[in-house]
Amino acid sequence: MAIPKHEGLGRAKLGLLLLLLGMPAMALAEDHLHFRVVGVPAHLRELLNKALPPVPYDGKSTRRDELLLSEDLRLKSALEAYGYYSATWTRREIALGGGSYEVVYEVDAGRPIVLRDIDLQLKGAAAEDGAFKKHWTEFPLKKGAVLNQVLYEEWKDKSLELLHARGYVQAQYQRHEILMDRDEYWADIYLWLNSGERFKVGDIRIEGAENYPRWFITRYLSFAPGDWYSPEALAVSQSNLRDADRFSAVSVTGLTKAAADGKVPIAVRLKSLPTQHFKVGVGYSTDIGINGVLGYDNYDMFDAAQHLRINATVAQKTRNLGFAYTWPVGKTLGSEYVANAAFQNEVLNVYTNNALTANIGRQWTLGRGANPNRTETVRVLMNLEQANYTVASQSNNSHYIYPSINFALSDYDNILRPISGYSLTATVEGSSKVLGSTTNFLRFSARGQWDTRLAPEWAAGLRARLGALQLSGPISDLPPNLRFFAGGQNSLPGYGYLSQGPRAANGQVEGGRYLAVVGANLQRFITKDIAIVASYDAGNAFDSPSDFRILQDVGLGVRWFSPVGPIRFELAHPLVNPKAPAIRIAFSVGFGL
Repeated sequence: MAIPKHEGLGRAKLGLLLLLLGMPAMALAEDHLHFRVVGVPAHLRELLNKALPPVPYDGKSTRRDELLLSEDLRLKSALEAYGYYSATWTRREIALGGGSYEVVYEVDAGRPIVLRDIDLQLKGAAAEDGAFKKHWTEFPLKKGAVLNQVLYEEWKDKSLELLHARGYVQAQYQRHEILMDRDEYWADIYLWLNSGERFKVGDIRIEGAENYPRWFITRYLSFAPGDWYSPEALAVSQSNLRDADRFSAVSVTGLTKAAADGKVPIAVRLKSLPTQHFKVGVGYSTDIGINGVLGYDNYDMFDAAQHLRINATVAQKTRNLGFAYTWPVGKTLGSEYVANAAFQNEVLNVYTNNALTANIGRQWTLGRGANPNRTETVRVLMNLEQANYTVASQSNNSHYIYPSINFALSDYDNILRPISGYSLTATVEGSSKVLGSTTNFLRFSARGQWDTRLAPEWAAGLRARLGALQLSGPISDLPPNLRFFAGGQNSLPGYGYLSQGPRAANGQVEGGRYLAVVGANLQRFITKDIAIVASYDAGNAFDSPSDFRILQDVGLGVRWFSPVGPIRFELAHPLVNPKAPAIRIAFSVGFGL
């Protein structure tokens, strides 16, 4: 009878394999050795090929011998990680030209190691935690299955991460071991996890940034005393504080070693930036051209965390001077009173407009719920607008006083990498002659976007813009910003900016009472942060359903998910009623619809 050879898994070797499995496949190129496995079932062949990426090759025979020896060891490690310890193989080389070769491994996997027994034990408070218990019962390996040590390690690490994320800060494995007999082809798994106690947030200690009220700083925190302790909530809070433009140094730390009585104290350490900022910037947008921005911010007016912003923007087609003042109210980040005033001069191909606008109102941030990345706001404003404009060769003046209500929702895993999530913005506004306005109107507008990752290398997205306008007089009574136009990089990229919609008697676009535009895109990632994008858009602005003429375009381009947000560069071509230029460039920086 054979004496069992009990062996533990080599974590260093397996860690290296996991890293290799995560490397993207490289395209065929000159001066490389490429590797391909044959002779094994498709699912195993795919895993092994992923573990053997191409490697550079300088053409020297001594270097090739070294690389082949290294790949043999890599193949052996991969086979063993997937349960095949008695595999054998032969290899042959195929010249690809240009100094590159393909090495084909003909593998006989042999008899695999099969799981004889699985001993899972869960102790501690998590044994009564329904959500985690469900995960624990979904262990991916079963008795009688081939041992897959990669899957085992991934699931084991994920289980511990889930516990830590749910406040079990002392969770640890009391035993995590794979015992195997390679002569008898069996293995046993022992996985004993003790979650310990589940902790809550204790005292929150704020240090530094003495010029800001303590109540104001706590608005940036996505947790409060008594909440379940969550490292993710700490990370979100730290991100909130960093994005505030008020602090030069931010640290939000759970003092887990000082945990007592079921609570973890939190230390928030801050260093203030100068409260007054001057900003100068230059940018480019295909809609308005080259633009320059000069800005002034005071983030702590009256030592009460009130924010004054003055911005001057000069572009090829627009000029804008704006003033904004916000003062925080309540305990929730984003809840504030707001006041704005601006003068805007637009000289576009479709219209010219000189407008003086002002508004004052209140914004509420609704509950974030269980997802700290979710933001939900309601803003109510009273607006004043005085405009002098020319559209479709018809000049006019208008004066409006009107209330508006806006709802905004965003739920993205990462707003700088908007690959998975959704957003929605909707506004209702209207006015009456009773308030001194030029005419009566009621206007609704909405825009939404949904994105999802289909696979590690693939993502897809949908977007839509909708609008409806009820007006008691002719549309010429409305300034162009209250009418609906289509065209431009965020609407129909294949058509000129705001160049599409109903036309006046002289044939020029004058804008419409309704808007419906939808779009879809498919992204193929070629690196972690760069994707090739194909897109399709359809829709138009119109005055009635019977007049709705659908325009369509297609696009192809590149997106770079940079540290400052997505950067888009796309070429779009109109499919309906194409006019010069037949190809338009859509370029933008940052997250937008």
